[in-house]
Amino acid sequence: MKQQTATFRFALPSPPHWAVRLDVAQPPRAGQYVLAECGGPLREALFPADVDADGFTALTPRGHPITRLLPGASVDLLGPLGNGFRLDRVQRLLLIAEADKLSVLRPLLNAAPAVTLVVEGPTRARMPAPDSLPPAVELLLVTLDGSVGYLGPLESQEPAPAGQERIGPLLAELIAWTEWLCLACRRERYPALAGLVRQARLQPTAHFAQALVHTEMPCGVGACDVCRIPTRHGEKHVCTDGPVFDLLEIGNE
Repeated sequence: MKQQTATFRFALPSPPHWAVRLDVAQPPRAGQYVLAECGGPLREALFPADVDADGFTALTPRGHPITRLLPGASVDLLGPLGNGFRLDRVQRLLLIAEADKLSVLRPLLNAAPAVTLVVEGPTRARMPAPDSLPPAVELLLVTLDGSVGYLGPLESQEPAPAGQERIGPLLAELIAWTEWLCLACRRERYPALAGLVRQARLQPTAHFAQALVHTEMPCGVGACDVCRIPTRHGEKHVCTDGPVFDLLEIGNE
């Protein structure tokens, strides 16, 4: 496992998160992570929300221990770890995320000439600001309370109340349109979202739909078994086999 020393540059509020900048020789790519030594009993997993040649920026919860470091501090990292998103000469890209998990898809916002981003959140207040995204990204909002955009949840097949619209029909068109689909949602929703993919595409290729699984990953080497999940090919470790999996391979508990 690769060990690196990163330099902490800053931690700035980026509501509802804090943006943490680390300069490091080998930053993780989209969907990968590093395990950072932040002074606690266990290392903390950090996913990149923005990556460049000099390092990366991660979005962390307010009060995260890394936000208390001083600029210039050294941070011991393990990684990059895991399997990230794999995109090959993509022209049309569809991204689907729950609002509180959008940060892990942000490195993909410039990954194709045509990018459509579907974000679901509980209400208007949790939605990303359009000016926080690249101008070329098409942003579609889905709210569980119907306060803005389409009425959620994404996988609902129920008729919408009068005056509101479900995103289901448009989502099916987008899944048929895109060359690659990347998702960041709660794992228990993935089987239902996989069903939407199978309805929209008769024979989706392997890894056409790639889903990031969020769970605790304290060891990063598959030794502690905390992050085991069921798949169509048996149990897998999120920390080493993922965190990005073929959506159609993720199983139920």
